[in-house]
Amino acid sequence: MELLTIDDFKPFEGQAFKIKIAEENWLDLVLTSVTGSKVFNYPGKARDPFSLFFDGTKDNCCRQGIYHLRHESGWTTDIFLVPIAANPDGTFRYQALFN
Repeated sequence: MELLTIDDFKPFEGQAFKIKIAEENWLDLVLTSVTGSKVFNYPGKARDPFSLFFDGTKDNCCRQGIYHLRHESGWTTDIFLVPIAANPDGTFRYQALFN
């Protein structure tokens, strides 16, 4: 499996994605924020930690789990998403954390 970094996601900030939630069922998400932090180097360090925040659709909250993420450009990866909040407009917010 490829080691993803913040640089893989930063160009997609503010753009639409889809996650596969069933065989032929996809949910629309928007990558609203990509945040990172620098940590001191240590033996075995592979990357600096970062988080992705997505906003989903109204009235459709997915459980935490591994989802196949797809961008309209054709770029895909699998990520672990966690629902973290319901937004005031009825959409749901998700986070993916990479350590």
